[in-house]
Amino acid sequence: MTAPGSTDLTALDAPLRTLFEAVAAADQPGAPDLAAIGTALVGLARDHDYLMPRVAELGTGSGMIRLHAPARGPRLMLVHRTAGQMSAIHDHGCFVALAPVVGVETHRLYRVVGSGEQARLEQISQQAVRNGDAATILPPNDLHDHGHLTGSGEAAYVLIMTGDDQSLFVRQEWDLATGRHKVLDVGVRGRWVSSEPF
Repeated sequence: MTAPGSTDLTALDAPLRTLFEAVAAADQPGAPDLAAIGTALVGLARDHDYLMPRVAELGTGSGMIRLHAPARGPRLMLVHRTAGQMSAIHDHGCFVALAPVVGVETHRLYRVVGSGEQARLEQISQQAVRNGDAATILPPNDLHDHGHLTGSGEAAYVLIMTGDDQSLFVRQEWDLATGRHKVLDVGVRGRWVSSEPF
């Protein structure tokens, strides 16, 4: 019998089972070992024999495939945003790790400067993430966007792991062009790409 919030890993394909066993060992309550989680995710991202058929299944359009999505706990998806598409600036309320299978994923981290009507975003880092690399973040310092910047290489097919179902948390979303901000209530997913109406 599995504990509340855990999942039966024996039903998973061997590569996913290996990943989630490593993540379970590293996901300590309140202090996940992000370096270990990132390393485990990179290990799966390098398994092209396993993942390239999933990449082909996803196709050339913008979208995602859920590879493992239990009711609670860490979950994994394969994501592709097309050339020039960036996500909205958002947070998750749980740890996040990403690792490209192929292509280059740009990952940018932000902080909020000021408060109320004077609040604005300030970019604090930008990382071009390639196969063999991972980007990891943990609340409360997890306000970020990611996707493809024109001129940065091929748009990535990227593994994204969240520490839980993000729709269970109240989250934040920002519009970089206008500086506007909104709260995403529990159950609200938010925008897929920054070009969608705010």
